[in-house]
Amino acid sequence: MTQKTINKLAENLNRLINEEIHQLESPVERAMALVGDKYSFQIIQILSHFGRQRFVELEAQVTGISPRTLSARLKHLERYGLILRQQYPTIPPKVEYELTDKGQAMKPILEALESWANEWFPYVPTR
Repeated sequence: MTQKTINKLAENLNRLINEEIHQLESPVERAMALVGDKYSFQIIQILSHFGRQRFVELEAQVTGISPRTLSARLKHLERYGLILRQQYPTIPPKVEYELTDKGQAMKPILEALESWANEWFPYVPTR
């Protein structure tokens, strides 16, 4: 990936993070602004399958994500009400994330996407 491509991706991600979702006319564009980046669908899928997770648990399950990016994605999903962040007053601090009802409503969408991908683009492990 070239530096120009990386910069363009970062620019698009920043636009999505900072743009007000409700100002987008197209429903597909609104949905993609919410979860169309590289990691949001994975985060939602993990929370959907495994329930409440701590930051380090999510970090271990999302391949290739940096702590900074995970933090940004979680804040974005929390901002739009797809996940709930629960912080406990302990030492060390304990923070857990779980799907809200709005996030849970994405479960059939994720299942349909998984079925579609498995049918048309099945996983073929490299040898």
